[in-house]
Parts: sequence; structure tokens; C-alpha cells
Amino acid sequence: MDKRLDYASLGIFAAAVIVDLACRFLPANLPYVFPFIFNAPVFLGTWFMVLWYFRGMARTPKAERPGRVRQWFFLGGLALIYFVLQTKFEYLTQHMFFLNRVQAVTIGMVAPFGIAIGWMSEVLARGVPAWLLAVCKGDAIRKVGHVLFHPLPAMALFLVTSDIWLIPSVHFAAMIDPTLYAIMNLSCLLGGLVFWLVVLDPRPSPISRFSFLARAGAGFLVMFPQIAISAYIALTSTDLYSFYTLCGRIFPAISPANDQMLGGMIQWIPPGMMNTAALIIALNSLRLSDIKAEKNIVIPPGAKVYKATWTGR
Repeated sequence: MDKRLDYASLGIFAAAVIVDLACRFLPANLPYVFPFIFNAPVFLGTWFMVLWYFRGMARTPKAERPGRVRQWFFLGGLALIYFVLQTKFEYLTQHMFFLNRVQAVTIGMVAPFGIAIGWMSEVLARGVPAWLLAVCKGDAIRKVGHVLFHPLPAMALFLVTSDIWLIPSVHFAAMIDPTLYAIMNLSCLLGGLVFWLVVLDPRPSPISRFSFLARAGAGFLVMFPQIAISAYIALTSTDLYSFYTLCGRIFPAISPANDQMLGGMIQWIPPGMMNTAALIIALNSLRLSDIKAEKNIVIPPGAKVYKATWTGR
């Protein structure tokens, strides 16, 4: 098993080198599924996650394996990250503001949401190499995680990494600088993953550090600053993002005003719906946790049990 993992890991690294060279020297001859801009952390991260997922699933007893829905959410999240960042779709995102917002909402909201719903921490722990698992459990990583995976820092990180890039001058700088552009995308992804892994943690307290209500509140409250910023972008008559006019829009029939309005709506409505869905999911997890806890209650001999029929329970 370890040798097969080593061979698969070498194969991923070799593929990364080949794809990188192809993108550098043969960009016009590559099919749509190849990257427009090769991003090593995204390429390696997604493929290694897939490798460790299947290795972990093979090591997980069938009775303990996550259900099909969770598996599809997790793999779907990884696929979305790869699609918007490592295919020619990225070329479109650099020539239309509303498609750039599709990319940002995908890597900061939709994909991390799916990965968090999948909740593959135990499966991945069985699939990653032993040395990497030891590093993740080291004191330094645990201390950083202890701070970041708290509802308040997670909310702050999520809002900063998603909204700072919407400042027109910052957005312009990121779009013309390849290094800053990569940092923008990776920071959005990191902020989204941390936030949704906190909010959608399915474990009850005290296994999880925080109550379901605290997590539900975090998932819901971030919606309001997002709405304010996105509504301003969608409704203002000022052309905030001149980069797309300067570089040329891929769909010239869509005016700058409509492009910006569509981008603001994309940044506004789908994330708001997901924040509301997160609140419902967290409250439902609380309900299921209470039901499970009630089933495990041992009633002392001789105790009287009263049933409040008006509650329906």
C-alpha cells in the first residue's frame, strides 16, 4: 500500500511538471481542461486530496464509511475548485467581472461548503502519509488551528479574504499581477475552508469546541456585511472595475454597467442563500444530536417518566 502511494505521489508530481511545461511552451495547443495559468498549490492540493481520500476510504471499515451524499459533496467541492482555477474557464474570469465573481464565490463559498458537508477528516487522516499526519498534529499547527478554528477569527478571516479583493484598487492590482492574483485565489479558498469547516462541523459539543448555536450564528451573521458590499457593487452607477474595460470583455454585448451588476448579484444572492442554508443545517444537527442523546439516556430504576404530549415528543 505504501509503495503504491509513493508511486501515485510521484505520478502526481510528474504530471504537475508536464502540465506546467505544457502551459509555458504550448499554451495555444492545449485543450480546455488544461490550466490557463498553472497554479502548483491548487493542482497538487486537489490531486493529492483525491489520492488520500481513496486511500483513506480503502482503509476505513465499510460500517464507518461516510454515506454516498457526503462523498459526492466532498468530491464535488474538489472538482469545482479544480474547474474554476485549473481549466481554461480561468481565461473567461479575467475578461468578465461577473465570471470572476462566479470563480470567487465558487472557491470561497460553494466548494468549501461542499467539502465541509462531506466532512472527510477521519477518512483523510487514514489516507495521508504518516509523516504528514504527525506534522498536522504537531504543536505549532495545533496552536494555529486552535486560534483560526474559532467562530470569531473564522468569520473575520472569511470576510477579509473575500471582501478585501473587492476594493477597486486592490482588485485592479491583483488582476494585473500574476503573483498577487494567485494569492487572491488561494486566500479566498483558505478563508472559505476554515469558515465552513467551523460552521458545518457535524460533531456535538464538547467533541467540537463550540455549540451548534454558536456555529449557526457565525454562519448566519457574516451574511449581512456581504449583502451590504455586494448590493453596493450591484446597484451603484460608478464603474468600479475598469480592468475589464481595459483588457477587453469576452462578451462585448454585456455593457460594463450590466457586467458589474451581474457580478454584484452573484456575490450577493447565492452566498446569502448558502448562509441561510448553513443556519438550517446547524439547527438540524442540533436537533439530531438531542434525539441521539435522549436515546442514550439511562433511566434509573424506580424513576418516573413524564411525557409532555403537547410538544409532540
